[in-house]
Amino acid sequence: MEESSNVKKVNSGGGKGFTMPEMVKNMGSVDKNVRVGAGGALFLVGLFGSKLWLVLGLIILATVYFGICPIYSFLKHDTL
Repeated sequence: MEESSNVKKVNSGGGKGFTMPEMVKNMGSVDKNVRVGAGGALFLVGLFGSKLWLVLGLIILATVYFGICPIYSFLKHDTL
């Protein structure tokens, strides 16, 4: 079975390995700009309201900082 270029075989000890996608950048500039706005708004709402919004805002801003969306990686999608 042939593996795709962004999947790496990981072996844990002596057993069978499992495949784990490599973290490659998969977000384009428009996607990043939208996420900065949404993440910043959620962060500000979280400062004065529920801490859940604060955490969600930080997660969205972290995806912008690293340029990697784990959901896009799972779905093999990118916006570059």
